[in-house]
Amino acid sequence: MFNNIVVAIDGSWCSREALPVAIEVAKKFDAKLFVIHVAEHDRGRAAAYVIESPAEQTRLVAEAVKEAHEAGVKARGELVDRAAGHVANAIVDAAAKEGADLIVMGSRGLSDTAGVFLGSVTHRVMQLVDTPVLVARPRRVEAKAAEPALASAKG
Repeated sequence: MFNNIVVAIDGSWCSREALPVAIEVAKKFDAKLFVIHVAEHDRGRAAAYVIESPAEQTRLVAEAVKEAHEAGVKARGELVDRAAGHVANAIVDAAAKEGADLIVMGSRGLSDTAGVFLGSVTHRVMQLVDTPVLVARPRRVEAKAAEPALASAKG
């Protein structure tokens, strides 16, 4: 069913949930995994500057590919540079280039703060592609901790 899976990572705790999910799906279907990290850069008055260091970006992709290989999954990765606000388009372009049957993403990442109000990168990718998108949701530990307080407030 799935032969080529693209997993988008950004280093956030939400995106960390996406990689293990993508690896498990790839193992189940004997699919190839393509790891993408989109490095956002912003433009200042004099020059463009990146939000994270090139070393951090490269390490993030290399570690994800290594984790997939250690799990027995064929994987390769790529670091893509885009202007802030164009992350979703870069993921969509990579999925098209790779012939992706599935895109795996976290539910909330480190992209621009406007995403909180206008919709997340994951939501934007879902709007732009016909390819299925599997959203790896983080475990809601903090929600469970809040439940007893809600119960005592009702009582």
